[in-house]
Amino acid sequence: MTEHMRMAQARRVVVLLAGLSLLVCALDLVAVLFFGGVNFSFGPVTLRSTTLEFPVIAILCSLLLLLLAREKTTELCLLVASLGVAGVMAELILRAVDHPLSKPHVDYVRWYEPSDMLGHKLVAGFDGFGPLSIRVKTNSQGFRDDEHGWEKPKDRLRVLGIGDSFTFGWGVTSEETYLKQLERIFERSGETRVETINAAVPGWGLNNYYVYMKEYGIRYTPDVVIVGYFLDDLSGSMLETIPAEEVYNEGVQFKGGVLHHSRLYNFSKFLADRVRQDNRHKRIAYLHELDTRREEWAKNAFHLMKEDGQQGQKHYTGVLHDQLARLQALTGQVGAVLVVMYIPDIAQVHHPETQHINRMLRDLTARSGIVFLDMTSVFEDNEDLTTYYLWPRDAHTNPRGHAAMAKALAEALCQIDTRLTGPCGSDHHQIPRPSVASSP
Repeated sequence: MTEHMRMAQARRVVVLLAGLSLLVCALDLVAVLFFGGVNFSFGPVTLRSTTLEFPVIAILCSLLLLLLAREKTTELCLLVASLGVAGVMAELILRAVDHPLSKPHVDYVRWYEPSDMLGHKLVAGFDGFGPLSIRVKTNSQGFRDDEHGWEKPKDRLRVLGIGDSFTFGWGVTSEETYLKQLERIFERSGETRVETINAAVPGWGLNNYYVYMKEYGIRYTPDVVIVGYFLDDLSGSMLETIPAEEVYNEGVQFKGGVLHHSRLYNFSKFLADRVRQDNRHKRIAYLHELDTRREEWAKNAFHLMKEDGQQGQKHYTGVLHDQLARLQALTGQVGAVLVVMYIPDIAQVHHPETQHINRMLRDLTARSGIVFLDMTSVFEDNEDLTTYYLWPRDAHTNPRGHAAMAKALAEALCQIDTRLTGPCGSDHHQIPRPSVASSP
């Protein structure tokens, strides 16, 4: 066989492999876009392709290799030039229309900055896209809300909400959060006296709630303080201040580094992130396997998820009592009513054996005279978990879940303040009544 024949045969092999690669990557792209991607396990080896970047880049490389192997130099140059021109035009168009999805994106972990008092807090004045590609905008105090003065307006019922990512509104717009929907329930009925303040930060827990209330929250002189309690809010002993968390010392960082100045890159990143979030449940067993999720939660005694009678659990029950007691004492200083609303993890719904924390909160709040709402019974009115949760994309509550919490809180406000009208009148019976416990 001559050298020329060997080279020709080698080119044919390369063409065949490039064509096969192009076909496989095209099928992978379809799978990623419409079927959650590829996720196969062969013993200890897992083959996974759930992101958009790999098939797109692989298709381009395979196409370039195919043209090069077939000695289509003209076509190759034309393709590269076309991609370049199209990229420049797309960049100019995105800048001209100032498309919101083409603005810089941040890694949502980088919304945070360290705080020597609160551990971490949200960066004040931030405006960008967060988890699940939802816009996040913070006020001058670093909260996802409008500006609120310390002095309470006259003839207003001021409701201060503190909590973690659920109260913050992970994966939903600011207007879809339960605090904003609570405000609108009364507005729609002609009652304009209810003002809500969202002072929630993802990753906060009972210690953060207490320190924030002590240093800042009571300055609002709220009438009602709502604690949106989630399973992991009790994490350890009580603290008066929380050391700064070093993980946030780098501050806000844009995705792509210097590339974040390109509108085309930002827009492409948005599309890729959207696909990645849609397929996230295929990559993380903790999200798409509820049994795995329950097992992970139950490993920590301070979650109080299951009743086991161990000494560690008894200790954390006492810590939970003390945490609630000092929060109640703080709210009492300004004459506010403390409301604890339990937001169940999706793995707890329809599983009574994992709802020990619910029963503990009911007992502790009843003995202390704290209003308690357990949203579990409401979220269990439908077998379909997607009714109230962003499942399977994410385990946080969706807009319908926030609406259900807002209605439950409206019911509680009607009981707390008899001066309120609107939903507390003839339509009062239409508001779902979750489990409510308080002492006389």
